[in-house]
Amino acid sequence: MRKLLGAVAATAAAAAGLAVATPAQASTTACDLVTGRSVGYSANMLYVGVGLEGCSNSVTEVYVELQKADSASGPYTTVAATNAYSGGGAWFDGGTGCGYYIGVAHWQDQTETTPNPAYYCN
Repeated sequence: MRKLLGAVAATAAAAAGLAVATPAQASTTACDLVTGRSVGYSANMLYVGVGLEGCSNSVTEVYVELQKADSASGPYTTVAATNAYSGGGAWFDGGTGCGYYIGVAHWQDQTETTPNPAYYCN
């Protein structure tokens, strides 16, 4: 089961445009937090791809919020939040209703937002 979940997360991260890292000890030297271009949808769930670039051994936890709005220009409110491993994705239950979604990732003193709002109705 763990291999299956790892494969699903790796596929989602690759689809979101992130390089998929292999698990290793975390290092915080010169790491830049990145997100996918938009919130994705797979297996009846929404996901946000997250990663750390510019550092070796960058697998560590990243806090990710799923935010929703009635229009692409906002305002956005947080509808769910979870931790995810960098190089993978944060997965959210797809039953949050119709609207525009963005992902907001937080790690140490960095915050990154998916640049393209995505509309989903579920």
